[in-house]
Amino acid sequence: MKRLIIIMLKRNLLVVTFMSFLILISMTIVQTPASSSNSFPQNWQGTWSGTMFNSPVQGRSQTVPMTLRIQPISNNPMRYSWQITYGTGAKKLVRNYELVAKDQGASHFVIDEKDGTLIDAWWVGDRLYSQFRVKNRLLNTQYERQSNRLHYELVTYQSVSSAQGENEQQKVPFESYQLQVVQSAELSLAK
Repeated sequence: MKRLIIIMLKRNLLVVTFMSFLILISMTIVQTPASSSNSFPQNWQGTWSGTMFNSPVQGRSQTVPMTLRIQPISNNPMRYSWQITYGTGAKKLVRNYELVAKDQGASHFVIDEKDGTLIDAWWVGDRLYSQFRVKNRLLNTQYERQSNRLHYELVTYQSVSSAQGENEQQKVPFESYQLQVVQSAELSLAK
């Protein structure tokens, strides 16, 4: 009987040791993305260019050349230029914004449009997300780097119900939105 208890204790100790090892390995793997080559915004620096596809729910789709230029401002790790250019030549539209790290520990950034407009953005799972409202339109953006490609998407919705609407059964306020347009681009890092 003692021998059986000793064997069971040894087996349990082996299982606990193995589980501790697995937990240690998984913690190391979870911490790795912060130091990966996909670190944001440090390893996103450069000029990204490609074609943006503008796909409205109604109407014709269009393509527009797009460039996103990300550079640190005066070696300040908290501020980056975030310049977006749509089109070329006389029809070129340049947006000179800044990306500001508000709380890197919480992955909270702000895109400063330099006109008093500040758009909160969140770095989660190797993607930068933001959501904001302009009048009755809701806009969602997402940026994701995959190797030497940067995927951009902006989805615009328009409100189709009153913000004061309520579900009659549950008495929960709700608001419904109709999809208006999806803009997406695959951008490559310029050499």
